[in-house]
Amino acid sequence: MSTHEEDGQALLLALGFLTFVGLVVGTMLTLAYASELSTQRLGDQRNTVYAADGATEAAIQVALIDPTVGSYGDARCQATSPSVITPTTPVLLISTSNGNTTAKVVCKWSSTPLSVDRTVTFTTFIAGQGPPVVQSVVIYHFHQSNAPITLEVKSWTYCTHGPLNNPTALCPPS
Repeated sequence: MSTHEEDGQALLLALGFLTFVGLVVGTMLTLAYASELSTQRLGDQRNTVYAADGATEAAIQVALIDPTVGSYGDARCQATSPSVITPTTPVLLISTSNGNTTAKVVCKWSSTPLSVDRTVTFTTFIAGQGPPVVQSVVIYHFHQSNAPITLEVKSWTYCTHGPLNNPTALCPPS
């Protein structure tokens, strides 16, 4: 038997090449899947935020047009801001965006019955998710003359941070 025979070396080179190509292709497919998944999650998060922002903006405008929204003892609003929405929670506004994301806005009425101005807290939930997504505190200023009601947005807080299935609530209960 000669030590310089090349029988079987081509097989070893072919197996080495196939192993290398298999590892490279497997790694590339894993990265492509991760990229696709993150793109999908970012789109879901964007739709959630857009729906919540739009519904909150609409509720603020509804309260600007209707001066009874959020006034002391308003039946459409509550005495406290909820941390979850239930079927019995009074809802001020329901909005659907992109045909599949439904946002529900609840409000907390002004706690001072004798104040001319009303402070309303709007809390927006996305259907199918537990915690609120957006909470906004708005002060509506009434004027003595026939001037229109003006508003001042005191805060606009995004309540959840992190994955939608395990959010950390950032909105303070009030």
